[in-house]
Amino acid sequence: MNWKEHIIIGLLYSLPVIYAPEHLFLAIAGSLYPDLDHEVKEEIVKRALFISGSVILINILLYYLNKSLFNIEFFILAVLIFFIFLFPYFSEHRTYTHTFYALIFVSLILAYFQLKLSTISPTLASLLILCLVTSEKILGRIIFFAIVGWTILSIIGYKSSINLFSYFLPIFTGYLSHILADATTPKGIKPFYPLNYRLKKNEAILIGIVVFLVLSYLRFKSINL
Repeated sequence: MNWKEHIIIGLLYSLPVIYAPEHLFLAIAGSLYPDLDHEVKEEIVKRALFISGSVILINILLYYLNKSLFNIEFFILAVLIFFIFLFPYFSEHRTYTHTFYALIFVSLILAYFQLKLSTISPTLASLLILCLVTSEKILGRIIFFAIVGWTILSIIGYKSSINLFSYFLPIFTGYLSHILADATTPKGIKPFYPLNYRLKKNEAILIGIVVFLVLSYLRFKSINL
């Protein structure tokens, strides 16, 4: 599947958990992240490693030069971001980034990143995450439609909800949709790589339906996730 199909599937699959305008950007980011182990490594992944690595270096220098400016939380966050872009750089396509444990781990880190930067602006934080996982070409082709969607959600009354779980869910569902969609293709995926078990097409469809129905039911019951 190509990136356009993954974005469309990711957005549709994430509809039950989009509770704020910025969730739209997070769902798109989640749907794109797994393919950072593909040919985009040299463009997207290297850029993210450079940015996060620079933040780490700056924090180390601040620690030794002026400890009052050193922030341990942002230092740890920069290290985590560096790591989640480092391991797809050394991964073969559809290996580690297409696993269930990467799904949870990466979704949590990106959600934490969103949470910390949301104190400045939830929208800018989610846009930054989206920029980190897209190339200039892809971003240029989707940003107009993403902003239109964000505007519509803002107009109809969707408001930002600054908490870790609300940020985790759209990233998680976007990411999960990518894994399950790839599982339906002839090549498939190994969700517990390096274990050799391959997720069957029918299993992927069943998991997708069950998760979507559960999230839709919770949304219908107006439970604030």
